[in-house]
Amino acid sequence: MHLLGFPAPTLQAKFRQGGLLLARTDFFWPRYRLVGEFDGDSKYLSDDYLGTRTARQAVLAEKKREDRLRAAGFRVVRWDWATASEPSRFAACLRQAGLPNTRTGPPING
Repeated sequence: MHLLGFPAPTLQAKFRQGGLLLARTDFFWPRYRLVGEFDGDSKYLSDDYLGTRTARQAVLAEKKREDRLRAAGFRVVRWDWATASEPSRFAACLRQAGLPNTRTGPPING
């Protein structure tokens, strides 16, 4: 993100509502009310992440969590490894979500 000219996010941000934990997110840009989520395959396959839940239950819980964030007025952008590993594609993803890019100079190829 930094090399692409985007502002630094807060990592593992916690969101509370009414004293209860609403969500913990991978990335958060407070100024833009933008949440970023990295969708890695391993969290849907890892027993450490799933606990007693099935992958289906984990995905549904994640969707509900994202709905709560949106209802609280936050925007959410998601990406996977294929997107993050290709700089131009990743930059486009973040720009489309409304994150400003301050990079000057030639584009980074990827």
